[in-house]
Formats: sequence, C-alpha cells, structure tokens
Amino acid sequence: MTLLNKKKWWTLALIVWMVSIFCFTQLPYFTGKNTSDAIQKVVVKEHNAINTPNADSVDINVLNLIVRKTTHVMVFGFLAMLLYQFLKRFRYAYPLAGFLTFLYAITDEYHQSFMPGRVSSFRDVLFDSLGAFLVLSFMFLFNRKRKQSYSTKVTN
Repeated sequence: MTLLNKKKWWTLALIVWMVSIFCFTQLPYFTGKNTSDAIQKVVVKEHNAINTPNADSVDINVLNLIVRKTTHVMVFGFLAMLLYQFLKRFRYAYPLAGFLTFLYAITDEYHQSFMPGRVSSFRDVLFDSLGAFLVLSFMFLFNRKRKQSYSTKVTN
C-alpha cells in the first residue's frame, strides 16, 4: 500500500471516529442514569442466574462510574492515536495530537450540554485527555524502542 493510500485510510478512520463521537453525544440513552439502569439489569440477571449476593446502589454507582470514565479514556485515547497517525509526518505530531484531542473533548462536552438529559463536565474532558496522554505516551515509547532496535540491527 502506498503512503498516499495509507494517509487516506487514516484520514477516513479519523473522520468516521470523530463523527461517531459526535453522534453518540447526541443520544440520550448514554446518560448516567440510563447506564446505571443497564448495569443494574445485568447485575440482577447475573445474581438470579448464579445466586450471588445482590449489589447495592453504592456498588452499582461505583461500577457505573468506572464504566463511564473508562469509556471516556478509551474513546479519546483511540482518537488521539488516529490523530497521531494523521499528523505523524509533522515534527510535533505527539503534542499536536494530544492538544487536538483535548480541544475536541472540550467541543464534545460543549455540544453535549445542549442535548436533553445530558450533562457536560470538565472532569470528563480531563478523563478524555488522560486517555490521549496514556495512548500517545505508549505509542511514543513503543516507537522509540522500535527505532532503537532497528538502528542497533543496522549498525551490527
């Protein structure tokens, strides 16, 4: 695959991912209450199936928080990876991808503030940015290690 074709696929993937985030932000189903209700149904069904202790509302709320914040980290971490792939020919691709992910997270929360039943939170922007930071850091370290390994093989 040529470099131009790779760039087209990364660009397409980036656009599709950003549009997907925008669309999911609009859906009222992904409110904290709805997610909590869905988790409650799963826990009750599992309890009835294998006869385990029922989880109380505190357990459900903690699980809901973990699921929702982990989703923020993963979704925006993936966005940061796509942005890096799109920008990697530039000198400052890592910080630029992180900054653009942060900006998109801010605009996503702003957009979410207009959706019925949804709430915007700067804390979510921080979780989104954490996802970007973790993924970009991992990619930086992985790529650095790979380049070192390659240069060692070439010099030997």
